[in-house]
Amino acid sequence: MKKYLFMLISFLISYSCLNAEIVGTRYKITDSEKEFDVIYYQTQDMKVIESEKNDDVNITQSFEIDKNNIKGEVRYSLFTDLGGDANTLKMQYAVWVMVCINNIAGFEVSSDSFSNFNDADVKKEFNGDFGCTTFIQNPKSEYGKGYKYMMAEFFCREGQGLVMRAFLFNNLEFTGMNEDGTISSSSALFSNYYTFEFMDKDESGNFITK
Repeated sequence: MKKYLFMLISFLISYSCLNAEIVGTRYKITDSEKEFDVIYYQTQDMKVIESEKNDDVNITQSFEIDKNNIKGEVRYSLFTDLGGDANTLKMQYAVWVMVCINNIAGFEVSSDSFSNFNDADVKKEFNGDFGCTTFIQNPKSEYGKGYKYMMAEFFCREGQGLVMRAFLFNNLEFTGMNEDGTISSSSALFSNYYTFEFMDKDESGNFITK
């Protein structure tokens, strides 16, 4: 996380000066399951693997994906929400997203390359509040070493945390993209897409495991 951390610090300092108040970093790398966790749903195509060590973004959980000999990987990075002014949530989320994506791409990614998910879909499918996605080709980072393509997604749940999920692959057949822009439901990507969910908490503030 160190490569573009200065961007985050500089942005927050500038924002603080403009708004005459101090805005601290809202997110931190998650250290324990008690601090922030999600539920992973492991399909028959997925196998737990050791996470690649890198200096770009800390990886919480990694799975190898192999469907019909079309292979790839999905990685999860969890960041704990430290709380703060609700009015700055979207701004802090956006800055953290840009720091992470520039780190894993190894170059500066345009904010115009992102597409926002429908909030209702994020709630229904992942139990989160909102999120976005972007596609990276030919990453130059240590994180993306060995892969030609990455589809990176970010999901936020206020008061809990931020999830960065990245699908990494070398064969575009992994996506199952059809000529009309739709994605085949039998593709490696689609078959292993709905495989995590934000946890709810009980009255004591403990995460509820299903």
